Amino acid sequence: MLTARPEVPGIAILLLASLPALAAAPGPDAPTPADPYPLTAAGWGTDAGNGLMTSRWVEDWTGMRAAGHAPSFKAIPLGGEASLTLSTEERLRHDFFDNGQLLYGNDYQQDLFRGIAGADLHFNSDWRVYGEIGTGQVEGRRSTAGPNLQNISSLQQLFVDMREYIDTTLVGAMFGRQEFADGPRQLVSVGDGSNLHRTWNGLRLYAHGGKWRVGVFNFRLTRQERGSLDEEINNGESLRGINASVVIGANSWLDPFWIHSENRSFKSGTHTGLDQRDTLGLHWFGQQGDLKYDWTLAQQTGDYMGRDIKAWALFAVDSLALSGNGWKPRLTSHIDIASGGGSYGTGKVTAFDPLYASSNYLGDGQFFSLNNLLLIAPGIAVSPTSRANVTLEYGFARRLNQDDAVYAGGLRVYSGTQNVKGHDAGGLLRFYGTYAASEHLTMFFNYEQLAAGDVLKQAKLGSGKYGYVGATFRY
Repeated sequence: MLTARPEVPGIAILLLASLPALAAAPGPDAPTPADPYPLTAAGWGTDAGNGLMTSRWVEDWTGMRAAGHAPSFKAIPLGGEASLTLSTEERLRHDFFDNGQLLYGNDYQQDLFRGIAGADLHFNSDWRVYGEIGTGQVEGRRSTAGPNLQNISSLQQLFVDMREYIDTTLVGAMFGRQEFADGPRQLVSVGDGSNLHRTWNGLRLYAHGGKWRVGVFNFRLTRQERGSLDEEINNGESLRGINASVVIGANSWLDPFWIHSENRSFKSGTHTGLDQRDTLGLHWFGQQGDLKYDWTLAQQTGDYMGRDIKAWALFAVDSLALSGNGWKPRLTSHIDIASGGGSYGTGKVTAFDPLYASSNYLGDGQFFSLNNLLLIAPGIAVSPTSRANVTLEYGFARRLNQDDAVYAGGLRVYSGTQNVKGHDAGGLLRFYGTYAASEHLTMFFNYEQLAAGDVLKQAKLGSGKYGYVGATFRY
C-alpha cells in the first residue's frame, strides 16, 4: 500500500521514505498500478502524496473498485471489464520576486493558476486510453509569460497504453502524447514548477520483471502556444534512449540509462544551432537503515554545430534520520557538480546540459542551473506534525570554469559573468514546507535568497529574493 504523505517540493521528495515494493495487481486501498517492479523505481515519476501520483495516468483505481473502496468518479463501471476514472488538479500560487534575474529594481509579483482535467478509459486490464486537458493562467506580467504559464487550453496528454503479462513479466507500449519522467530528476522531469507540464509525442515500450525492468522511448517535444488547443509537435527537439533498473539490495536500485537528445535551437554562448548529445550514466538510490541516498553520475558526448562535446556531472542527494520521534529531524545534503566551458570559445564544448531537469531541484527561483557549477548544500528537515514537513538548507555555489559564465535556470546566462574572473557565485538559502490540510488539499510555501558572490558582483549583478505561497487540490 502506498504511504500517505503530503506533497513536498524540491529535493525533499527524495528525502522522504521510499515506497515499498508492490504486488503485480492494482492496490485495494490506494490507486497503485499493477506492476511486478517496485513503484519507487518503476520509472513512472514521483508520488504526490496520499496515494496519488504527479502524473495522474499512473494511478490505477480498479483494485479499489473491486474491493469496494473506490471514491466517486474513480473506476466507474461501464459494463464488462470497462471502467472510467476522472481526475482533476487545481493549483493556485502567489509568487514574488525582488531583483528578479538579479537585476536591480526588477521587483514584481505574479499569481499563477493550473487547472487540469483528466479521463482514464480502461477497456480491460490490458489496454486503455488516457486524455488530459489543461489551462494555465497568470496575473502579473501576463503578456510576457510563456505558454507553459499562460495558456487558454492545451491538450496535454492523449495516448493509448497496451500491456500484457508474459508469465510474470509485464510488457507494454504507450503511443501518443504523454508525460515522461523516467530517470534522474536532475535530467528528466515533467517541468513541475510551471502551470502546464512538459509533454512528448511518440512511443514508449517497457518490460518489467520482479527484479529488473527496461524501457525504450522515442519522442518529439510538444510545442505549446498560448491559444486554445493549438499545440504542435516540435520535430526540431527530440529525445530517445533506454532506461533500465535492477534490484541490488533489500531497498536499493541501480538504474543505467542512455539518453540521446537533439535540439536544433540550442543556445550556447553567442551561438544557436543543432546540438546532438548522448548522455550515458548510472543512477543509484535507496535506503540503508536511517540513511537515504540518491546518486547520479553522467557523461555527455556528441556534436554542437560541428564541435565535439565532452561534459560530465555528479549529483549526490543524501539524508540521515536523527530520530523517529517528535519532529523526526533529518540531516540533508545535496552536492551537485556539472562541468562547464567552451560556450564562449572554440574547440571542444565541455559545458554540461541538464536536459529537462526538474524545475525545482535547485529551487523554483531558478537562481542556478546544472552547468559550470559546484554546489554544496547542507540542511535539516523536520516534521512538526504527521501532516507537515519543513526543510531549511544553505548552498555554497562556485563556478568550475572561470572562462565560462554563471548560469541561471534554463541555461540563461548571467550577462557579463563570462567576462570576469573568479569562482565564487554566491550562497543560496532555501526554506520550504508543506501541510496536508486534507486528503485532497495540500498547502505549501517556499522562500529563496541568493547572496551574490564575487563573480556576480563584478558583473554588476545584485542579490535576489524569491518566494511563493499556494495550495494544490487533487482528486
